[in-house]
Amino acid sequence: MTTARQDPSAPPPVQELGAPWRGLSVARATVTQGVAEWERPPSDGFRLVVHLRGTARCEADTGDGRRRTVSCAPGDVCRIPPGHPRVAVRCRLLGPGPLEMVRIVLPAEVFGRHTAEEPGGRPVDLQSLERLPAPDPLICTMAAALVRAREAGAGQLYADSAAEYLAAHLLAPLHGEAAPGALGRRELDTVIAYMRAHLADRVGLDDLARQVALSRFHFLRLFSATTGRTPHQFLTALRIETACRLLERGDEPVGRIGRWCGFSTASHFSTVFRRQVGHTPTEYRRLWRGPV
Repeated sequence: MTTARQDPSAPPPVQELGAPWRGLSVARATVTQGVAEWERPPSDGFRLVVHLRGTARCEADTGDGRRRTVSCAPGDVCRIPPGHPRVAVRCRLLGPGPLEMVRIVLPAEVFGRHTAEEPGGRPVDLQSLERLPAPDPLICTMAAALVRAREAGAGQLYADSAAEYLAAHLLAPLHGEAAPGALGRRELDTVIAYMRAHLADRVGLDDLARQVALSRFHFLRLFSATTGRTPHQFLTALRIETACRLLERGDEPVGRIGRWCGFSTASHFSTVFRRQVGHTPTEYRRLWRGPV
């Protein structure tokens, strides 16, 4: 397979969507094949990178020795607060592509208008909102709607309202109670932490529901509404993400990695991995490392 590499000095092709809005920035970017590299400059705004289509492994290098590697799938959102330094990004498609993203930049001032909602009127710490990446069905729906609105020529009032709504949504977990019909941030973090700690074990719906003191049926409904995936789908994604990391960085046999990640047999591991990633585990390791 030939790896196609886009110009490392430029970001993925960004499609302009008509006349720009003041304050709120929206653009659609596409990676068509292979590997893309670009630099992400610092920004005074709060950035959202919304993954609408395609699956990829992305590595970010801040230049100070810190390096982060994450898997991104449709429905995932990366939250990047203001003040981050220039970052070099390397993105490898895990499948035939393309990878379609929407980049949204919210002005930092829009969060300040919600300060009054914080107990005692304390300023909001935007750094606490960073997340790389996490499913967020509402922001994904909003991103697709914003793209359509820009293409249709929606005016500044629409953009201002959308920015206020997104800021309120991002701040909602800080205001205590979860939205009706959804898990709270602390409950969701508790469940995900349990999943990560038990990747190699048989994890049932009852085990997960017990972590947040809910019945299995109530938990299933709330978890699915919050993440856009069933608990089984979410756990499978975590297992595949961990398997990708182990295949990239280690030399352990594929079958052993599969067992560590909760797959009972090598064939089951290979089948699920190929369905999720587009390659078998052995193919993925070879593609990731390139020619020896």
